[in-house]
Amino acid sequence: MARGKHQPASDDDLRSHLRASTMAAHDLLDHAMQAASGWQSREDYTRFLELQHAARAPLEDWLDAHAPEALRPPRQTPLIARDLAELGRPVPAPAPLFTIGRTGTGHALGAAWVLAGSALGNRSIAKQVSRIGGGAWPMAFLGDAAMLGFWQALRSRIEQHARPSEAGGATDAATAVFAHFLAVAENAQAAEAMS
Repeated sequence: MARGKHQPASDDDLRSHLRASTMAAHDLLDHAMQAASGWQSREDYTRFLELQHAARAPLEDWLDAHAPEALRPPRQTPLIARDLAELGRPVPAPAPLFTIGRTGTGHALGAAWVLAGSALGNRSIAKQVSRIGGGAWPMAFLGDAAMLGFWQALRSRIEQHARPSEAGGATDAATAVFAHFLAVAENAQAAEAMS
């Protein structure tokens, strides 16, 4: 019998399953986010932070409403707002409401996995931002230790086998989160092209 679209192989842990199932979406988002913002100049970095805030605000609200406390990553939007204030920019309007329809098994876990996993990429971005900005640009968001701590705690849960329903729900939610971020980045690119 063939496996379902989101059903993990018997030797997959949930983390491996999520990574394999969302690899294309993750790569597409990385490329789109770099194209829409980047961090080669102070203005680029500010735009990157604005995109991050706009995308994360509705996701954080969704997790607050639908996730158990153990699956709620630390809120990053206050840190981003602080960085923007230091750069002399206001907080942008949030992206449209995030939803994945009726909340089901694994959804909170998949959404938390994407946000927590982004902290690993943020460490790499922080090194580049520090170098390009000469250490003068604020990095409360990129340097947040609380999200890395949350990621470490989440790893013990996702580095185990998951029931097919949980793996499928986590994959659906993770895919929706990547699509949400991608839409925010593409909208920002379109707005920039029109200005």
